[in-house]
Amino acid sequence: MIHSSKTSINKASFFIIPIILFCLFSVSCSFDNKPNEQIQQSASLNHISRIAFVSDRDGNWDVWIINVDGSELKNLTANPALDSHPSWSPNGQMIAFYSDRDGNKNIYSMNQDGSNLKQLTFNSKSNHSPSWSPDGNKIAFVSNRSGENCVWIMNPDGSEQYNLTKLLKSSRWPTWSNITNEILFTSENVIYQMNYETFELNTIFKLNEELIFEGLFIGWPIWSPNGNKIALISNFLDREKMIPILYTLNRDGKAFKPLINGPGLGPDERPSWSRDSNFIAYSSFTNNYNRQLWIINLTTGLSKQLTSDEFMNGFPTWEPVGIVP
Repeated sequence: MIHSSKTSINKASFFIIPIILFCLFSVSCSFDNKPNEQIQQSASLNHISRIAFVSDRDGNWDVWIINVDGSELKNLTANPALDSHPSWSPNGQMIAFYSDRDGNKNIYSMNQDGSNLKQLTFNSKSNHSPSWSPDGNKIAFVSNRSGENCVWIMNPDGSEQYNLTKLLKSSRWPTWSNITNEILFTSENVIYQMNYETFELNTIFKLNEELIFEGLFIGWPIWSPNGNKIALISNFLDREKMIPILYTLNRDGKAFKPLINGPGLGPDERPSWSRDSNFIAYSSFTNNYNRQLWIINLTTGLSKQLTSDEFMNGFPTWEPVGIVP
């Protein structure tokens, strides 16, 4: 009986021990892999924040990226067509832009290194100014396919395109609120915000009629990531030269005032906030009559020039991930 009992134990051990070892190995692997995945994810965000922009430095208008310290300049599109208006996906992995490489202005997307190019709109009209939603589920853009410039919405793969602002004339410059996931845009010098699901429309900023003048420009509105301010471009205080410069608004639509006291000659163009809401990238002309990229510090009010060459550089957009120096 004792011998039989030992044999049973040995047989059981033969099957049980490997199972225990397998389980221990599996648990160990699962514990090891989880931190590795987190480390890899953290490492992917642990880089100097970049700015995507447009430049003709290679002889064509291409989408480029550059670190905010001016290093690691790279051409992402390298195509003889016009490529412009880049927009980062919220995780920094993709960039949407428009191009006329098929003979019409259409929206495209690509990976952040320029690979995996996909055409999202196929239309003979003008489709441009893409803007990625904070949740990554939608892209807003401008199209005149209905006869007027309107803000349209689509999925990131180009499906389910529909007109969001068909009742508002000349709707342009869509950007998204990181707080409410709603779309900010202008129509006839009025800044609106609209819920893309309910179509609820709110007026964010509108000048009194006695302050409106011929040639007034209000454009490129964009919420700060923390939702406290809106940056925009306007010529409101320069009725003589009519040169649009960078302005800011409070979230309640008040304190409409110019921000730039720096050396850029203007006109300023396309403001873009850093992820910490402390800096704004924009473009402006310099003394050599070339458009360059600038960064303004909201705390000090000082601007620094990011690019300085004989080429045209514009339409900057700040990467929504990475370290802001």
